[in-house]
Amino acid sequence: MLTRSWARAAAGVLAAVLLQGPTGVATAAPNEICLPSGFCYIEDIRPAVPGSPVTVPARAETPAPAQCTSPTGAEVPCYEENLGWYESSSGCYLKLMDPQPPPGSPLWDGHTPEEEGALYAANCAVGPGGSLSSTATGIVWRRGPPADFIDPEVLAQRAIAAMQLQPPLLRTAPPQGSASGLVGLPVWMWTDRAENVSGPITRSATEGPVAVEATGVVSRIAWDMGDGTTVTCGLGTPYSAGADGPSPDCGHLYERASANHVPGGGPWPITATTTWTVTWSGGGRTGTEVVQLSSTGELFVGELNVLNQAQER
Repeated sequence: MLTRSWARAAAGVLAAVLLQGPTGVATAAPNEICLPSGFCYIEDIRPAVPGSPVTVPARAETPAPAQCTSPTGAEVPCYEENLGWYESSSGCYLKLMDPQPPPGSPLWDGHTPEEEGALYAANCAVGPGGSLSSTATGIVWRRGPPADFIDPEVLAQRAIAAMQLQPPLLRTAPPQGSASGLVGLPVWMWTDRAENVSGPITRSATEGPVAVEATGVVSRIAWDMGDGTTVTCGLGTPYSAGADGPSPDCGHLYERASANHVPGGGPWPITATTTWTVTWSGGGRTGTEVVQLSSTGELFVGELNVLNQAQER
């Protein structure tokens, strides 16, 4: 399970078996930055209108062949969901251990988690009828994955990019741009609904034999109301004409007029930030990415002054 924080659990212990044979070195594609998963944590400040989508730089890929050649010359599938990718040099299927063993584990066999490379569960056992057994026969260290490897995390990036996630389309009552906001008057906040604004949203990406599906949901929306208060809500409830009282799930009550505290006597500045949680799976891997997108607005809040005059008798 891959997460943005890359928290790792202790790995199960398997007997280490050293498989001899040359290995290739994986090369990193240009412009892949930010996270070990290859996806950036994005904070995008935009106006309260639909903006440009979240984009991830495209990467040219050479489609993986469906069949690979074993050391004996036989054709075998290059990829098996439960076994991983075929390494022609050793005649074994390799599947990345996720999570990797903790530092100090004997499975590292002289290597360390800090150096370039990783541990893979290897499967070289032949079962009944000449098929590979589903049980791993050992653990091996490799500097890079097999030559025909397609990284599921890269496909996850593409699936997330295809969502074109947007910041919240923030709405308030009293509405922005009006002069009807008053100190002590409940303010309702919500976002317009759309698949890539409020979720949930699912997209997939496929290359060769590997398919990855990603689903994004809105975890929360945090409203910075400009007066030092932050209100954390879900999507909020749209205001209905004639509704009385505060919002049932996302509201605020200003105690100060904006004109007295904002330079130039302007409105309170508002920033609404959506936190998306995107989970993905495929290619024998799973992961979670967190994306934050923001919109800005403003709300004028005035004061209602009542003048009491005593009548002389």
